[in-house]
Amino acid sequence: MTVALPITPSSTEFLKDRIARPLARGLVTILRGRRGDPPPAEPAETRVDIHRQPLRTALDWHQDMIAVWKRNPSFGPDLHDDLKSTGLLPRCVILTSRDGGPLCFRYIGEPTRRVFGDRWADQNIGKPHLEDVHGAYAQAIDAQYREAVEGGEPVYNHLVITGLPRPPVNYRHLLFGWSLGHRRQALLALIDS
Repeated sequence: MTVALPITPSSTEFLKDRIARPLARGLVTILRGRRGDPPPAEPAETRVDIHRQPLRTALDWHQDMIAVWKRNPSFGPDLHDDLKSTGLLPRCVILTSRDGGPLCFRYIGEPTRRVFGDRWADQNIGKPHLEDVHGAYAQAIDAQYREAVEGGEPVYNHLVITGLPRPPVNYRHLLFGWSLGHRRQALLALIDS
């Protein structure tokens, strides 16, 4: 036999005070938008201002890289060894292409990692630079990369990037390019941030 116990008014009040009212207040607060993080701001348009600089204004260690470049007319293991021995490798970004394909990230050094983060750098190794999540930046910088590779002379620029998910980024890069034959290319960017 089942015995039903009557619910007393004090039991009902207990439920309202302890559970229902706080739940209702929390729901109203959330619906009014007073709880939690604010919605993400609309992404600002990425803008890249590139200002060509004369090579004579390059920093001392940029000048050291020009000497390394002159000692290494071809891109290969000797260049890598020279970069390591002079301490310049950690400041570099290295991209190469194969069989006429796009320039792909092969090495991303410390200054670029500081700007975009280690996660971004690790995810982009081996990927074409034009597939970067910062598409407007990649498009803007591509012409500079092509000029360095196809022109055979270093390209020195001061860049200001706005609209990334961080304050404006100011840096200088010195770009060196190599055409390696068989539709292969290489680019080394020496970064000062």
